[in-house]
Amino acid sequence: MLNREEIEKIEGKALKHRKMNDLGTDSPIGDKIFDIIENQYESFLLLYPLKSRNIAGFTRKKGELIQIFINTSFDKGFQNFAGAHELYHLIQFQEKENDNFILCKKTDVLDTIDESDLNLEELKANYFAAAFLLPREVVFDRFKKIRKLKYSEEDLILEILKLQFQYEVPFKTILKRLRELDIIDKKYYEKLKVYEHRILDYCKMMDISVENSIKGLITCDARKYHTLNVPKIAADVYKNSFISFAKLEDIISKYDKSTEDFKITKPEIRPIDIDFSNFGIGDDEYDEED
Repeated sequence: MLNREEIEKIEGKALKHRKMNDLGTDSPIGDKIFDIIENQYESFLLLYPLKSRNIAGFTRKKGELIQIFINTSFDKGFQNFAGAHELYHLIQFQEKENDNFILCKKTDVLDTIDESDLNLEELKANYFAAAFLLPREVVFDRFKKIRKLKYSEEDLILEILKLQFQYEVPFKTILKRLRELDIIDKKYYEKLKVYEHRILDYCKMMDISVENSIKGLITCDARKYHTLNVPKIAADVYKNSFISFAKLEDIISKYDKSTEDFKITKPEIRPIDIDFSNFGIGDDEYDEED
């Protein structure tokens, strides 16, 4: 567990980087986290669905090159959280100016308080992700009535869903913030966790736009993206005759592109037309032997 001093330091870091990126103290970030990573921190971003769900992402720094990868086989809310988690590692690499590589497993990127087996850096990255995506003051302001009024569980769940809709974070992340900030106790936290699997039932009580947004948030989009625009680069390389047509197709198919998207048609393969009779081994000669 992080001590109070470490928590305050991370809350301060999250707020500092929000202000550095003109995000203010309460603006929703959601899936804009990827634009921030790519453009504000001048990093190469790779989003790609892996067949394995063991790996959530990684951050790598080598010289001036910094790359962040996110496995998009997870739901979009988790991807947003994982992006903010990896951003913490990126910031640490930049501050220390050292080359490094951190591979984060699914069990490292946790949006719950069940983090007893994690090392210190992963704990800090998870706390930073929650604080960066969902600032402390937002949570306090939104749920301060809980301390004064007797919220029904149904009303509380609907309030959580509204915040989830606006900030595009996992349901569990909001519960985690409520517990971390002592707005709810551990017993109530455990009680509310079961609602994660029923949130669509509660979404039906809200506007259709909220319901559709949350449905999308808890769905895997298997997005494929690379800062370097790999399909376009491959097409240009093919046009300069450095790779074969088959290799081009193999590369761009991984990004759900086709050669037609780049106005490239498959080259026609023509049979070689050679008159072997000039070499004294024409077909007639073999016919006589038969």
